Amino acid sequence: MSATTTDPGKNAVYAMKNGNVRVSRGGMRPTSASCNITNEFGDPTMVGKCHRTEWYRLNGVDKTDPPNDRSFGIFCVGHGMEDHFQQLWQSQGVLLAGNIINYGQVGADPRIVISGESDIIVRDFDMDPDTGEILKIHSDRAIGIEMKTCRGHFAQKFIFGRGNKKYPMGSPKVEHVMQTAMYLAMRKKHEDHYGVTIPYYLIFYFDVADGTYKQFKVELSNGYDGDVIVTTMDGKPVVPDPLYGLQIGEPLYPPWQGLTIENILKRYSELADKLELDDPPPREFQLRYDEVTAKRKFATGDLSKTKFNEWEKKPLAEVGDWQCSYCDFKSHCYPVSVFTHDVEDG
Repeated sequence: MSATTTDPGKNAVYAMKNGNVRVSRGGMRPTSASCNITNEFGDPTMVGKCHRTEWYRLNGVDKTDPPNDRSFGIFCVGHGMEDHFQQLWQSQGVLLAGNIINYGQVGADPRIVISGESDIIVRDFDMDPDTGEILKIHSDRAIGIEMKTCRGHFAQKFIFGRGNKKYPMGSPKVEHVMQTAMYLAMRKKHEDHYGVTIPYYLIFYFDVADGTYKQFKVELSNGYDGDVIVTTMDGKPVVPDPLYGLQIGEPLYPPWQGLTIENILKRYSELADKLELDDPPPREFQLRYDEVTAKRKFATGDLSKTKFNEWEKKPLAEVGDWQCSYCDFKSHCYPVSVFTHDVEDG
């Protein structure tokens, strides 16, 4: 191979892809959490990581659709933003720890060993509500923070609530809520180590396109387990606007009913069972929605008119769950795209 003209940008992407070798501690990831819930429309729904994806990953199957160069750039922005905020809170004297290792068995099933890193822990503090200046730092209380960068129209709509009739105050991604809930379930070691209580975590979203940010509180109803409770910074529960239900003619309920540590751990146990299988377990998301799913999502507003029209008029269009579209193992799972089910059925 002959050398080409110097390209620092290309080399930077190479460095991101081929960073320092990290030896896995083993265990399941907090980001692999999932749960069977009832959504705000009363429909039974599985949220979180697909067990088929985890079967491929944990059995060492090569990725068919790995992140591209742009994805690594997005990852880099996220890491840089996290590091920068750690420096800011350190300058204010409240940073307690960053990149905190969480490792150990959670719950009664010895197979559920969770391994991950929570982003930041800061000491709780009182501040001037107008300027943000810290007036008092509490030595016995702390707050966990999960940093998430985002960008674009959909982030502003769904997370920040801009133009969102269903959640005008915005809403965190349920995947991020479950990840954070697992850190809360595992926080006792950190509380003991630092001599603090950590009553809640924040999910801190920063839009790198326009510089705005949004925060949500995540707590557990029973200390280290129980219901996962999500509120805004001023304590308002994250729930859909009843007016939206009237507009679409659907009754609305609290979101994520059944989202508990117990039910999340139940799914981890089911994953452990599936890892013993010789063949991958059934798919849990759809690359292209079936007719019942597409019409239901359109009726509730979870599928836009544009996307629904595309689904109706283009039978080969991959109008379905984003989990399939962005899956690292998409070509293993759907080797002939939307024809895969037909081929499998003979």
